[in-house]
Amino acid sequence: TEPTEPTEPTEPTEPTEPTEPTEPPEPTQALDAFRLLDQATYGARMEDIETAQRLGAEGWIDWQMSLPATLMLPAMQLAQPDRWYEHINVWWRNALTSEDQLRQRVAYALSQIFVVSADADVVARQRLGISNYYDILARNAFGDFRTLLEEITLNPVMGHYLSMKGNERADASSNLQPDENYAREVLQLFSVGLVELNTDGSAKLDSNGLPIPTYDQSVVEGFARVFTGWHFANRQNFRWGKNVDWISPMTPWTRFHEPGEKLLMNGYVIPAGRTPEQDLELALDHIASHPNVGPFIVRQLIQRLVTSNPSPRYIQDVVAVFNNDGQGTRGSLGATVKAILMHPEARTGHLTSPTTFGKLKEPVLRVSQIWRAFEPDQIPDKFNYITTATELAQAPLTSPTVFNFYRPDFMLPGATGDAGLVAPEFEIYDESSVTSITRRLLAASLYNNNFATDVSQTTISIDISREAALGSDREGLISHLDTLLLGGSMSDALRSELETLFDVRQGAALAVLRATEAIFLVLMSPEAAVQQ
Repeated sequence: TEPTEPTEPTEPTEPTEPTEPTEPPEPTQALDAFRLLDQATYGARMEDIETAQRLGAEGWIDWQMSLPATLMLPAMQLAQPDRWYEHINVWWRNALTSEDQLRQRVAYALSQIFVVSADADVVARQRLGISNYYDILARNAFGDFRTLLEEITLNPVMGHYLSMKGNERADASSNLQPDENYAREVLQLFSVGLVELNTDGSAKLDSNGLPIPTYDQSVVEGFARVFTGWHFANRQNFRWGKNVDWISPMTPWTRFHEPGEKLLMNGYVIPAGRTPEQDLELALDHIASHPNVGPFIVRQLIQRLVTSNPSPRYIQDVVAVFNNDGQGTRGSLGATVKAILMHPEARTGHLTSPTTFGKLKEPVLRVSQIWRAFEPDQIPDKFNYITTATELAQAPLTSPTVFNFYRPDFMLPGATGDAGLVAPEFEIYDESSVTSITRRLLAASLYNNNFATDVSQTTISIDISREAALGSDREGLISHLDTLLLGGSMSDALRSELETLFDVRQGAALAVLRATEAIFLVLMSPEAAVQQ
């Protein structure tokens, strides 16, 4: 018997007509190039700004997407795998030095949607496994959403983190029911969300003006039955055994798979008697084809890369590309990312909507910016920054929960919240984290090749040779830092503060100190903390 066909999705309520985006200007100016790099890399270097100016936005994106993926697992295997949280050090190396910066930024964005965390017991010890999980995100960053969904579903780190690994069929004699953990999160957080959405990201409403739930508890139970009977590859015994493989995709055990029918979304039913592989294929096809996937995923990718509060038109225009990349393909993440970055709102939103466009930078991105802008010749062999989470209130692959470091709908009390604006990154900023982040920016500024060194050789000593040479040229240094760290958008107020610094730190002997303090002053400013 073939699976019953899903019911037709309801039409969006009051949909906004899709509009053809106008061509954005090419980033021939330093500010335009810098803004693109701020959205799509871990920090702009002077040579990056020049390259983006030369190639233009579309040319730069196409070039980045043509580059091979820089992966974590091979680097992790050559690192110090026994050092606790060593995967964080490998992540930093890749983020700071890899040429495929756009892929790395998209992978990081995906890691905050498809969350696994080394903050959890067993996962924390699987440094090779969690590195391999991140590589799934990197390899598929410009690939197919359905493929990505299947690879993360069968990954043993995810299987352990959300308890799909070892999930068993129902057994009335022992009062055993399939675990619902992965079933719940793959729907709520990884694909469709809790309520039905229009293509512009707004919630569909019923006749009473209330949001329409995407699924109910019976659907969660149906998916829980789908995700039974999977365990480590080459496992000798489903319930016990020492054979653990944290790298290979999980494999099925038909004996432990729920044989009955499974009710999924919109009345879709998988009949009884299918194999674990068949059930999984049908269920993931069903999820990936749901009309919510486009707006649910697109909005979060825009938030991670460009702006916290994208307009309905921005979301809808990109969702149209997600649904059809122009070649009849649905779910192309590469086409989606390009549409996000090339959209007029991404390129000119700071001019058209200056009070609502942009976002607070994540602490990780503020630190990566200084380490890339003043890039040393090499990162020390003993580099060790496994205290990232302690100092920055976040660390890659170390979220405190499956809900990430912050929620996409987090609102601040006060003016922004009252205006209906979300501010996700502010959820991890408080008195303690602001102090520790500022302290890290100061340390990163001080650890430079002219002013101070790290005798233990465990941190990065930035290269400020150019800036030190400009230390006696007030206007030259300020103009240089304006371009390198702000893209040429420095306010008169910040410029005045830097001029005052030169007046206080007078004399040729203080040239290096002036350069060091000027770098720190720019980086700790609100202008550097906000991405526009």
